Amino acid sequence: MYSVDKTNLAGFTLIEVMISLALGLFMLTMGMQSLLLINKSFVVVKQSAHMQENARFSFNFLSTDINHSSYWAGLLAFSEINGSLNLSDELNQTCVEAGNSWGAQLKQSIFAVNNSSGDYTCVTNDDYLRGDILTLRYIEPTPTTIIDNEQLYIKSNGNEHKAFLGKDQNLVINSLPIAAKPHQVISHSYFIGDSNRRCNNQVIPALHWQTLVNGRPQKEELLSGVENLQVQFGIDEDQNSAPDKYVNADQVSNWRNIKSVKVDLLVRSRCPDFSHLDKTTYYLGDEVYQPMDNFHRQVYQLTLAY
Repeated sequence: MYSVDKTNLAGFTLIEVMISLALGLFMLTMGMQSLLLINKSFVVVKQSAHMQENARFSFNFLSTDINHSSYWAGLLAFSEINGSLNLSDELNQTCVEAGNSWGAQLKQSIFAVNNSSGDYTCVTNDDYLRGDILTLRYIEPTPTTIIDNEQLYIKSNGNEHKAFLGKDQNLVINSLPIAAKPHQVISHSYFIGDSNRRCNNQVIPALHWQTLVNGRPQKEELLSGVENLQVQFGIDEDQNSAPDKYVNADQVSNWRNIKSVKVDLLVRSRCPDFSHLDKTTYYLGDEVYQPMDNFHRQVYQLTLAY
């Protein structure tokens, strides 16, 4: 018969158990903190990537329109515009929803309103949140294949342009010696407005534009999370075809002297991060912005010759 050495069957002492539990709790706490830090870093990186993507798409819209508008502005000086659609030679700085007068302001290829909706009654106070309004106009480079009766079009032989509504394209007044295909008139007014969506009861801002639909201005949302739009203009004061200084929209005396456009965008996360406090002071155009809230933000800038 075998005997058992009971000294080898002794369990852990109370002190050893308490030390083990403490070490286990410590390791668990450290692990949880690491997971929380990793999760927070992931959220921040995800928000940063989303803001960068929004800025990239915003600048894609803006740069395309600025380049097309600049090209069109260069053509205007050497072209004659007539036809059945009346285009006033006077620069009209208003936008109303009724009629097609806003789209017909094609001779003003660029215009902006500084930190207000101004006389742009097509951008209502309910829609407008903050920042500048930038308007760009031109004719679509690619000929159109579908004609809308109330949309605005132009056809050209290089020196002479005929402007007309789609329903009037075959009128004699709109004919040219050499057959030409119609191009749609483009008018876009960019502004920051309410997306009509909320996160934690906070307004989600968005970049919008007014665009021509059936010849009249209609609001469309482009990208949510864009919080502010500031635009400044390089003007040519000594007629040497180069910008001498940058000014705000309300300091431009002649919109045909614009030589470059500088755009500042402030892009924000859609939802607040209550573990983060934004204490940054943002310098955007002529605006100094100190939010002091829980959103992540980034500033992006674009400068293009005009």
